[in-house]
Amino acid sequence: MPGTVFSAFGRNSLRLALLASACAAMPAYAQTAETAPDPAPADSAAPQDAEQAIIVTGARAEQRSSIDVKRNADVVLDGIVNDEIGALPDNSVGDTLERITGVSADRFKGNANELSVRGLGPTLSFSTFNGREVSTAGQDRSVAFQQFPSELVNGVIVYKTQRADFLEGGIGGVIELRSMRPLDYGKSRFQAEIRGSYLPKDDAIIGRDGLGYRANASLVKQFRTGIGEIGIAIGYQRQDVAAPEDYYNGNSNFVPCNTSASNGTLISTSSAANNAAGAAVNCQVGAAPRAGIGETIGTPYYATQSRNFRQQTTRELRNAVIGALQWRPAPNLDISIDGQWSKRESTENRNILSIAEALRGIKPILIGDGTNGFSKGALIKYSGNSNIENQLELRERDETYKGGGATVTWKPGNFIITADGSFSDSHRTETQKATRMRSTARVGYELDYSESPIVPRVTFFNFDVNNPANFAANTATSVYARQRFVTDRKDDIWAGRLDAEYRFANDGFIKSIKAGGRYSEHQRTLDNNRNTDLNTIVPYGSFTNVAQIIGSANANCRRSFPTSEYFPTTNTNLSSWATFDNQCLFKTFTGQDSLALPADSRDPSDIDVTEKIRAAYAMASFGGDLGSTPFSGNIGLRYVKTSITSVGFRLPFKVTIDTASDNYTVAADPSGTIQTDTLKGDYEYWLPSLNLAFDLSSKIKLRAAGYRALSRSPIESFGAGINLNPTSGSGGASSVTFNPTSGNPNLKPMRAWNADLSLEFYPSRDTLFSIAGYYKWLRGSVISRSAGIPTTISVTTQVDNGAPTQQTYNVNLIAPANDPEMRRLYGFEFTGSHAFTWLPGILSGFGINGSVNIALANFQYPDTSALATYLDPENLIGLSKYVANGTVYWERKGFSLRAMYRYRSHYYKPNGGTNRGVQDAGYLNLSAQYDVTRNVQLKLQALNVTNTRDVFYKGGYDSIAEVSESGPQYYFGVRIRY
Repeated sequence: MPGTVFSAFGRNSLRLALLASACAAMPAYAQTAETAPDPAPADSAAPQDAEQAIIVTGARAEQRSSIDVKRNADVVLDGIVNDEIGALPDNSVGDTLERITGVSADRFKGNANELSVRGLGPTLSFSTFNGREVSTAGQDRSVAFQQFPSELVNGVIVYKTQRADFLEGGIGGVIELRSMRPLDYGKSRFQAEIRGSYLPKDDAIIGRDGLGYRANASLVKQFRTGIGEIGIAIGYQRQDVAAPEDYYNGNSNFVPCNTSASNGTLISTSSAANNAAGAAVNCQVGAAPRAGIGETIGTPYYATQSRNFRQQTTRELRNAVIGALQWRPAPNLDISIDGQWSKRESTENRNILSIAEALRGIKPILIGDGTNGFSKGALIKYSGNSNIENQLELRERDETYKGGGATVTWKPGNFIITADGSFSDSHRTETQKATRMRSTARVGYELDYSESPIVPRVTFFNFDVNNPANFAANTATSVYARQRFVTDRKDDIWAGRLDAEYRFANDGFIKSIKAGGRYSEHQRTLDNNRNTDLNTIVPYGSFTNVAQIIGSANANCRRSFPTSEYFPTTNTNLSSWATFDNQCLFKTFTGQDSLALPADSRDPSDIDVTEKIRAAYAMASFGGDLGSTPFSGNIGLRYVKTSITSVGFRLPFKVTIDTASDNYTVAADPSGTIQTDTLKGDYEYWLPSLNLAFDLSSKIKLRAAGYRALSRSPIESFGAGINLNPTSGSGGASSVTFNPTSGNPNLKPMRAWNADLSLEFYPSRDTLFSIAGYYKWLRGSVISRSAGIPTTISVTTQVDNGAPTQQTYNVNLIAPANDPEMRRLYGFEFTGSHAFTWLPGILSGFGINGSVNIALANFQYPDTSALATYLDPENLIGLSKYVANGTVYWERKGFSLRAMYRYRSHYYKPNGGTNRGVQDAGYLNLSAQYDVTRNVQLKLQALNVTNTRDVFYKGGYDSIAEVSESGPQYYFGVRIRY
């Protein structure tokens, strides 16, 4: 669906405008790049040589500014700054950050999303915007960087070691995003850009043409007034693009089996015949065949409860505004206000073919054993039988981000006093409307990965999957209509801080001292499971029975398969299936366009957590000479105290005790009242830090750092909702067992002592070679439910048919716990960057930069499913042993060509149930730019030109759990700058 702005001038108008801009021909003039601001006070200035007189642009300017930022910092960091952000094919800041050494990303709809630094997962990094904590609408604390358009952000820095004045929270690193400070920028500028997009996968969808657009405009202006200097900067972006996906997945839980049905594809009306063939039961692990079941015992394998093929049509609409106001009423007083707003709207139409009973009647044909080319336990080829379903879903997600703050900096004499107040607010809602049609009878099938190792081939016996008449099961429970308010999540952070620094005028050892404090309140709320499910169809209106309703739906709601291509570059033979219109089915099943949601949505899965943080620090910066070697650094101590209050709900239960027979029952109490429970927790830590830098020569710098850091537990793991899972039995009131589960507000953060060493070589302003090593001693990662938290609950109790009373029971909540073991993570980073300016002629336009990060750790996250006894524990969440990126560019006479490749080895990414891994993957992006004049630039960009898929596995590398393919994306447009 086209957006409002796009509709105004139409897709044909966009084609003509872009064609006209591409045909424009005027003298080229390269645009001057701006100098990057220092991320911290410089320890030493860059060499003053003749190279500084050379004006550089584009990729080389970005390369030079990144080198300058790294060289002049007083901590170990890497970054990209200034208006060159957006020059590569970056859809968001997440894509930009992946260009930085040691940074890797999880991908969402083909684009970089949550980020890992130095092999530590996204939950172990900490993100700030202009030095302030960023809220998130995700399940944990990791920020979805897709919400920040790279065109409107002025810089990204990754701090890899800590200072006492840094906000705590990132063991992996602190990721800082920056907006422009208009007075510091120093000149006026207007910029506007429009880029059309083309997605071949979207073009293959009926009624779509693959086109979309991204448009942005920004203005920077300075004024000299009677009340001082005033600067403004404001930028707006609108994006309306498709995000189609071909998708294949299994159920979140995989199970071990070793049974083999004698004839699992048999479909018979005789129960005895089905049992004799082993076709009527699910596979299992057994020492011997089950009585009356035709099966044998063989090699263990890993199976899943369902297998789903999904075609997905998606529209993504995003609007974003970033602005800043800077006022300098006096040379020593600076006041700035900045704000960010982003709104994303996503609409997904899911069309799923489901093998809904994928455990039924399994007869393995090929099982991986680790020596036959497939991982041990992987079920590569098998046959079975199942109901086949066409499941339809409409999913809508709205996500809004609002953030901002005000900063006052006053410099009386040698003092620098800074006060800052800020807020950050994220809000996400997700809704779902779903229906299904089911095959008239079960179907025998064979599924085979041996010839198509990512998305399997599947053969259905005596069943045409493209004939809608075959999806006609007509019992009251064979179809459904569901309307759900899946998620309503809010995340708010309010914070204030005060910092004071004194810089000594003399040239002594101590250069400055600094102290400050910060207070913040972080509230997370989550309203879950506001669901209205019609799982049993009932006649209404003129329909006298359920069969009539389903027959009408089958006849009137048929639709053509939405796309001409489904996983076209895999070897799967499944390219289409019978499908129906979701809204038509919904209205036919219910007689309504929608179903009312529950008025009272309170549920134990709801979250209401308030986290209050108080922090104070003191720090000194120093410098001098060790013999003939200049050195500088800082030393400091930060104190952090955190308190947590969590409010949750507990559904009513009733205990009925019969003392005569000495037994009891526990059941849900429909007439009871939902209970509210409040749990609390707190902790405090001291975080020392030391950073040293030695100028071994004018071109070689050695850095060393030691510090303590923490990363807080996922905020939703503090939930106080209590789920009761009672049992019934004998023993009277004293033996009532509730098996309660909950979150744990007493979870401590992961803590780490860290040591870093970095050797950096700067032969010229355009050249950098560095090697860094780091070692981390970590304790306190969150593992599976194991902590017993003593608490009391009040439950309605009735003894011997007497009057019900409220009785208090002492229980131990089973909740997430901190790993008590000391874990270790260590690694190395290699970075290189060079511009070949010394080569003759056109060859002097070439340049390269790249990095490799190698990380190892000894974490153990045990599998929590039935596969636990078959699988080794997984390592740290998000840990890739190898992360690499490399860029080759060529620039000359207004032309700029770049190619960038990113690689990440496999890593662990849980999603509940069986531990899940992500296969290694590499992505290639290309870009080309031409400066038509000093004011006009043409752009051509391509993302994921290799059509790399995201592939997940459970139980073994070939035991495929999920595959997502979004395909390449192409952007083409024009930028105007004055």
